[in-house]
Order: sequence, then structure tokens, then C-alpha cells
Amino acid sequence: MRTKILTIIFLIGILSVVNAQEDVDKNEMVGFACYFAGQPSKTVEKYTQKLNSENYKWISKKLESENNAEKYMSVITLEKLTELGKYNLTETELNLISEIKQSDELVSICSGCTYFEKVSLKELLTEKKKLFAKNWLNRNFKTD
Repeated sequence: MRTKILTIIFLIGILSVVNAQEDVDKNEMVGFACYFAGQPSKTVEKYTQKLNSENYKWISKKLESENNAEKYMSVITLEKLTELGKYNLTETELNLISEIKQSDELVSICSGCTYFEKVSLKELLTEKKKLFAKNWLNRNFKTD
């Protein structure tokens, strides 16, 4: 009997994780350590590559992307580059960033094996949520 109860609890747990993952859009997902292996999402991987090759123009163009994960990553990347004196934001870019920071458009986020959620760009770009990207920013923007 105990085995049956444990099996049922286990299956309910698995189904709830799978159900949580169904609500997110993997093509518009931001995650720095997702799933069991702690892998970055495809969007984060793409931005890491562009950043390493110093393709800042590509990052800037994605401020106007239809993909909300790309908008988010462009904002945090360009703001960090500007903070470090490696990039100068244009007036157009500043306006786009301002619009994105006020946007109610949703972006999917993940962390670990079980945390999957959709949040607005406005919420994700608040000071409170900046910790979400802190490790990635620190790792990719090492200051000498």
C-alpha cells in the first residue's frame, strides 16, 4: 500500500512539472540554468556567442525583435555594455529600451528542473528581478 501511495505522489509530481513546462514558449525562453543539467536556453546561448564575438550591432537590432526573450537579453546586455563604457546607446535605442521596460508582453523564463513561468518584460526588468541574470552578466562581463 505504501508503495502505491509513493508511486502516485511521484507521478503527480512528474505530471505537474511537465504541465508547467507546457505553458512556456521554448522559442521565447530566457533561462541561465534550466533543466537537470543547468543548461542555458537557446536564446541565452545565442547572446553569449554574439557577445563573445562583440557583435553589438546584432544585439542592438534585436531590441525590435518579435521575440520577447531577445528583447530582454538585448536590454540587459546593452545596459551592461554601456555601464562598462564599451557601448554608447543611441537615442533610438534608449527609447526602445524605455518602451520594453514598460511592456506587458510576456516572456517565458526557466530555472532548474521545475521553475517555468511567463512574466511580463516590465516585471522581469525591475530591480527586484535583476538577480535572475546577475551570474550570467558577471560571467560574461569580466572587468579587468
